[in-house]
Formats: sequence, C-alpha cells, structure tokens
Amino acid sequence: MDQRERMKAEVERWRQSGLTQKEFSQQLGMKVATFAYWVSRSKEPEKKKGFIPLVPRAESVEAIEVSYPNGVRIKVPASDMKIISQLIHLY
Repeated sequence: MDQRERMKAEVERWRQSGLTQKEFSQQLGMKVATFAYWVSRSKEPEKKKGFIPLVPRAESVEAIEVSYPNGVRIKVPASDMKIISQLIHLY
C-alpha cells in the first residue's frame, strides 16, 4: 500500500470512528497537524500525471494544441511534428 492509499484508508477509518482528529491521530501515534493535512488532502481529486495520448481523428487536423500542467497552451501546425516533439520534450 503506498502512502496515498494509506492516507485515504486512515481518513476513512477516522470518519467512521466518531473520534475527533486529535483522538484519532493520538491512536495512530501521529501529530494532529499531520493528520489534519491528510484529511484536507483526501478531499482533493487525484491528479493525473503525464500527457494525455493524442489520438488522430479521421478528418484532417490543421493545428495541435499542447497544454502544459502550468496552464500554458501552444498551438502549432499539425504537420510540423518536429516542433510538436520538441514541445513535448520540454516538459
């Protein structure tokens, strides 16, 4: 079980326990602040890592948009695979 799975499992056990975060974290031998952080993180959706695969459509595509996780978006001609490859390798 990785850290994120353990975190989610412990937060779920806490929710079902009826205990306060302080009481539950003491049972785990953990600082209350650490457990509170786990609770806040458990509410966030899991983020996907990496790029989404490009699947060409049947119709011709004039431009491809490369979107980076920081929000930057770049449109380049679909025919320029060298530029597209360079943009992908930048991240």
